[in-house]
Amino acid sequence: MTINNLEQFCQQFKALLDQKPEWPELLVNGRAMLSELVSNHDWFKDTLSRLVLDQVFLQNQWQSIDPNDIQLYFSPDKAFSVRAFIWEPGVCYPIHDHGAWGIVGAHINQVRERKFARVDDGLDVNHAEVKQIADATLSPGETTFVLPLHDGIHQMQALNNQVAVSIHVYGTPIRKGFIHYYDPHFNTAIRVYPPAINKKMLAIKTLGSISEDWAKKVLLTALNSAEPNYVLNECKYSLDKMGDK
Repeated sequence: MTINNLEQFCQQFKALLDQKPEWPELLVNGRAMLSELVSNHDWFKDTLSRLVLDQVFLQNQWQSIDPNDIQLYFSPDKAFSVRAFIWEPGVCYPIHDHGAWGIVGAHINQVRERKFARVDDGLDVNHAEVKQIADATLSPGETTFVLPLHDGIHQMQALNNQVAVSIHVYGTPIRKGFIHYYDPHFNTAIRVYPPAINKKMLAIKTLGSISEDWAKKVLLTALNSAEPNYVLNECKYSLDKMGDK
């Protein structure tokens, strides 16, 4: 069946995942499906119109890590999600990793994708050395992919001074709560969180910079609470940093 809209894509992609294919088969068939979807521009008109004219639709958009992330579909069984990313020309989006595999298709105008590889030992959570290993221009209908964690580091960019849109399909995350931004000039890896949790994480990082007993007490209290692992890990990082002073 030809894929002309998002509903058809999601039905066929769910059927593909239900077959539990190995990654090579999932990648080949998934990219073919996404290529069909992003080659048809008509279905995305409604999303753009609603973002501008439908205040409820806009307010119901979940505030994710990326401000240019438009949520289009979440499967009820959490097996995959579909998002649109809008890339502004002249905006330098960070080099980043992913918590899940992803298949990406250029939809409106061209996007540039540069892939990177980690070349350090990964022992220091705040240190990372990355090198560029690929550089490609994707025209509408063309696809690429990312893998989780260190195997999915890349950077997207709009080309030709035109706003670009890409459609991304992500699988179930194997790491939740944050992604990394990488700076190859300073060899840093920065954990970045969604807005809903970011203020707490910034406060935890600040406490780690204060060599006082009260700050340590707050971190230890948080460490013994029922917080998600990524919050507890941030507390541990801050306590370790405090101990290094």
